[in-house]
Amino acid sequence: MTITNRALVALGCLLVLAGNAQAAISGQIHARLTIIAGCEVTNGSAVSPQSPASDFGLLDFGQQGPTWNNPLSANISGAGKGRLEVACNPSVTGFTVTIDGGLNGDGTTRRLSNGRQTIAYRLFLDASGSDSYSIGQQHNFAVTSAAQIPIPVFGSVVANTSALPAGVYTDTLTVTLDW
Repeated sequence: MTITNRALVALGCLLVLAGNAQAAISGQIHARLTIIAGCEVTNGSAVSPQSPASDFGLLDFGQQGPTWNNPLSANISGAGKGRLEVACNPSVTGFTVTIDGGLNGDGTTRRLSNGRQTIAYRLFLDASGSDSYSIGQQHNFAVTSAAQIPIPVFGSVVANTSALPAGVYTDTLTVTLDW
């Protein structure tokens, strides 16, 4: 056999062996999840298209005649259980809540409006009205566990003895939570 024939035979044997050979290769997949220091805000209901997480609820003072002799009170209610809550991971030790003056406020007073007429109202952290949410003032909340921390919001409209025009009086407040 010549060198050329030997090379062809050797090459043929390698091709036959290569066709029957099996190869195994292994590698790794890396998996990762990064959890940042933070809090989650809920309004007492499951997040759904009807109740987005940024919809913190409704402060509904109900229906009244044109005058009322006693202050009107309301607390925040939502699509679910009717409460605003915050849950934070252990690296967060506290957060602040700030509520602005609303769309109809004048910088010092929050106001409900029907487009022509306004009615002043106030916000409180407690039902008795002793601790208020002043416009733009931060309120501190401590985080001591991973449990849901309720954010109380109560409202009050003072008594009104002058007849007001009929209509729906509304306002929109912006609530800012910072941790």
